[in-house]
Amino acid sequence: TRRIDTGSGRDEWYYLSVTLNNLLNRLQEGFEMQRRFIANASHELSTPLTSISSQLEVFLDKERDAGQYRQVMESIYQDVRHLSKLTQTLLRFAQASGDHGGIEIEPVRVDEILMRLPAEMKKMNVVYSVFLSFENLPEEETRLVVLGNSELLFAAIKNIVSNACKYSADHRAVVSLESKLGSVIVIIKDNGRGIPENELKNIFQPFYRAVNSDSYGFGLGLSLSKRIIKLHNGQISVHSRLNEGTTFEIALP
Repeated sequence: TRRIDTGSGRDEWYYLSVTLNNLLNRLQEGFEMQRRFIANASHELSTPLTSISSQLEVFLDKERDAGQYRQVMESIYQDVRHLSKLTQTLLRFAQASGDHGGIEIEPVRVDEILMRLPAEMKKMNVVYSVFLSFENLPEEETRLVVLGNSELLFAAIKNIVSNACKYSADHRAVVSLESKLGSVIVIIKDNGRGIPENELKNIFQPFYRAVNSDSYGFGLGLSLSKRIIKLHNGQISVHSRLNEGTTFEIALP
């Protein structure tokens, strides 16, 4: 009499079903994230468009004097700038969500990217300041070079630094650079209000705004930064304490 072992067959079917269920769950989560992103993007785009349309409708209803026309034109101009900035951010977001195929990749010195930050922050707001700490740089300059797109990397780091300046009482960010374990490490510190621990897991989600953040902004900056770093095969982590500050660490291979 030959014994037939059916146990292994049941195990294979069990593991197959678990694998398929996990795959379906990930697909469902992906579709849900895409749905939320489209809904949020549509809302953000429609807000300034609605404002522009409403203002034009009211002022075209009857004749106005030159001063009133100038006032509404200035208001519409601000809405158009807001809409343009959001559109550019969404385009960069889409670019950073793809692959390397359509992006120019070349050797990039990370220290040269960081040196652009002080002037860029001053352009954003005259009270913003950036302190660059290059005390732990390696003697070999090649250890500061990564393969990537300099403009995308600058955008990713700038988003984090601008948040550090924005949410700190002294409007100051400290940016340090070092090289270790085959990676270039960028550390961005501030002495700001911090991020609640239960919200840290959400800050990289598109259109997410922390409870203690200001209402302005699109909620895309950190999400865009993470996607750009991921596109460069890097990693980004964050540590924060309420009323003590936040530290972001970026590791690029």
